Amino acid sequence: MDLITERPKWFTEALEVEHNSSRVNINGADIHFLEWGDPKNQSVIMLHGNHAHAHWFQFIGALLSDKYHFVVMSFSGMGESDWRSSYERDTFVEDVWGVVTATKMEKPIVVGHSFGGMVSLITAGKYSSFMKGLLLVDFVVYPSEEHAEWFAHQPKSRPPQMRDHKEDFSRRFRLMPDQECVNQFLIDFIADKSIRETEEGWSWTFDPSTYDTLRIGSDHAEILSNLDCPVGFFYGENTVEFNARSGVSGMKDLLPKGSPIVALEDARHHLMLDKPLEFVEELDKLIQFFINTKN
Repeated sequence: MDLITERPKWFTEALEVEHNSSRVNINGADIHFLEWGDPKNQSVIMLHGNHAHAHWFQFIGALLSDKYHFVVMSFSGMGESDWRSSYERDTFVEDVWGVVTATKMEKPIVVGHSFGGMVSLITAGKYSSFMKGLLLVDFVVYPSEEHAEWFAHQPKSRPPQMRDHKEDFSRRFRLMPDQECVNQFLIDFIADKSIRETEEGWSWTFDPSTYDTLRIGSDHAEILSNLDCPVGFFYGENTVEFNARSGVSGMKDLLPKGSPIVALEDARHHLMLDKPLEFVEELDKLIQFFINTKN
């Protein structure tokens, strides 16, 4: 596989698009977010995956900034946001809605990838009457009898790893779940934003204790069936997220009738990195679906 290491023009220009990099204090922690576009336009907030951060989606917000009020954020314990003493799923829900409130979003469309899909669903379970739509991106909802508690058997965390040189971490950066990605320039950009300098040395930006007390819950299908906003599902054609029993048909059974289901061709779990421009194009179409759906 020939990797694309040089940043294409469209990506360089996207990083230069004017935006705000801000923080808001939510329940004692400063939460970092990036914001583009005119607040008079439809608001969209996009939520990242496991131990990721706002910069994963920086190019997406930039490319859609002329059409939408677009925000990407980092959950507490991740990216440039503060760490907490412990985390529950409602911790992340309040992170999200605190940013929604701080950026004066009205009827936002909430887009969540992977772990962020779980958070977006729980957020909608509490705030869907104030939302224009919910888009689950490669986050699969399972009925309660197929529930798997992601972090229940994970060993308790150790103190953050420290290294003397930033490059010691950047060389070790991998996608989780692990997969190949031809767009090495995106991986390199994300890796650089995933490392921080402290008084003790360099470390990853995420809090290793994030999941020590976190339980995702077995009520996802129940929440999905009781939302007051439309829902869509956007996934990579070659994702590993479906289990042996439940493929796309399982999601079709659980989603409300008429929900859009879109597969991104030749993409895996990290579909926005596999096919960045195609992802943005399809995301734009799905946002328009929510805008044109009455609720």
